[in-house]
Amino acid sequence: MGAFLFQFELPEFDESLFAMIPVHRALINKLFAEGRILSYSVADNRSMVWCVVSADDEQDAMELVLTFPLYQYFTEVTCHPLMFHNTQPATMPDISLN
Repeated sequence: MGAFLFQFELPEFDESLFAMIPVHRALINKLFAEGRILSYSVADNRSMVWCVVSADDEQDAMELVLTFPLYQYFTEVTCHPLMFHNTQPATMPDISLN
């Protein structure tokens, strides 16, 4: 499996785009649970989204991105194949004896 960094540009939010967010987030959460999405970030001004996808190849990654409910709103999509993608491992919370 390879990693692919996608950059999506979004237009100004309108009611139809805003209404799609819950459906989009549900799919993103499902893909996280399946290990298909490794990271997902949104710019503070909501103009850009960055997403790292785990896929066999760029075509497989793009086919996954095409299923995103917000895909129809993306004004520009850029894909960058990554050599590797490191993240900080999740840590376990400290055990409380209380």
